[in-house]
Amino acid sequence: MAFLVVISILSVAVALAYERHWEEFWQVVPWVTLVLSGLALVALVLRTSRATIRIARIVAVLVLVAALLGIWRHFDHNYGTAVMDQDYSERWGDMSVAERVWTVANGSVGHVPVPAAGALVPVGLTLWMTTLGLGEQSRRKAEARRQKP
Repeated sequence: MAFLVVISILSVAVALAYERHWEEFWQVVPWVTLVLSGLALVALVLRTSRATIRIARIVAVLVLVAALLGIWRHFDHNYGTAVMDQDYSERWGDMSVAERVWTVANGSVGHVPVPAAGALVPVGLTLWMTTLGLGEQSRRKAEARRQKP
């Protein structure tokens, strides 16, 4: 499972680098989540303990929250700039909220890809799944150490 986390981190990093996704504060957030994910994975591999498992799970949740935040920010940016779009500027005011939401969600308006931030989801999920069962293994190892004379 750790291999999938590494592949997820590297693939998102390549996509972010390709888009030069580092020019403003919010564009750095996914980079931070990737670094934290990598550090959490290294900690799990080097020393599996309750603490590292807990840290990895917290990081996984933060990555998922960052993905949702990124999806919302991409959507919000496109929604806010839609009135300037050459195809929709004249009719944007007459469209219903549902039509506007759909137009933004399906990529018809705006230049920021709404689902792109969802690329962080596999990073968070695979990191979380990597921790499954490790708690029991860590507990068994600790008990075995205590029982040795």
